[in-house]
Amino acid sequence: MRLEPFCKFTMRYTQASWHRPYGRAGGEGEEGLGFGSGDGQVAGEIEGGLVWANYPRRREDGVWTPNVRGFITTSAGKEILVAMHGQSVLESGSGYRRAILVRVELTTQEEQYQWLNTCFLVGEGEIDEERGDLSLTTYVCVNEEAQGSPASGAEHPERLRQRGTAPSS
Repeated sequence: MRLEPFCKFTMRYTQASWHRPYGRAGGEGEEGLGFGSGDGQVAGEIEGGLVWANYPRRREDGVWTPNVRGFITTSAGKEILVAMHGQSVLESGSGYRRAILVRVELTTQEEQYQWLNTCFLVGEGEIDEERGDLSLTTYVCVNEEAQGSPASGAEHPERLRQRGTAPSS
């Protein structure tokens, strides 16, 4: 597999509520839940605005598991659904920054972007918990073991095609 740069998500929480309702009386156990929503921008292979919501769970070990859903509106007015799931781990050092790894799924009915429906994307980044700002750099995972192109969905742009595959005629 090879990773091809795709786009950067810049996101910010506009509202959120975080809870640790389990454990000792009055909460403050390690397990937690939250909900937040926000907006942002996407730049790179896709350009546009983003609205999203996150309903993550905090595990006993302090790792949050992002569960994001939302949509991008491209600069041309096309809509692309977004789903992200992964891990957010507190970094050592000063402040409250968390390292994030996610799988990103993009889905659309828009003809010019339908090739996204068969892309496998991963993202890495960081959140500044004090400010509520996130930054994720995403990559398309290109399968180098496969012998042919996907039999469903639109043809991927040339730089994102599997090795040895030619465009359909």
